[in-house]
Amino acid sequence: MWQQSYTTTVQGIKPEQIWSIWADIPNRPAWDTDTQWAKANGPFANGTVITFKPKDWFKAVKMTVVECVPNKMFTDHTTFFLAELFGKHEMITTNQGLVLTTTITITGPLTGLWRRIVGQEIVDTLPEQTQQLIALARRQS
Repeated sequence: MWQQSYTTTVQGIKPEQIWSIWADIPNRPAWDTDTQWAKANGPFANGTVITFKPKDWFKAVKMTVVECVPNKMFTDHTTFFLAELFGKHEMITTNQGLVLTTTITITGPLTGLWRRIVGQEIVDTLPEQTQQLIALARRQS
């Protein structure tokens, strides 16, 4: 298993603002700068399948929302050959502000390979992606 997280705290943003952006799958490229396009097979909830095209990837990828607690967190799941990737996106309201954490986990026999192919690149872009998410929430408020 391989796991990496990125956490930041932001003031002046409410969980509902972030959640509305996360749930708006077709507009994901507005904050996820690695995504060319995205679509969902239904409303953002447990079981929703999201299909998206990473900018530097040769084909679209499907991920399934496997855990979804509105205005709190969601976890997506992607299956690769002999590995699984989970992206957990959480929000916690504290006295210091809204804590945003994204954790990427890869499990399976080919964890090391998929960490090198996709995992590390995802983690490396989390700070920029999170700042884009925050900036979009500020513009929409």
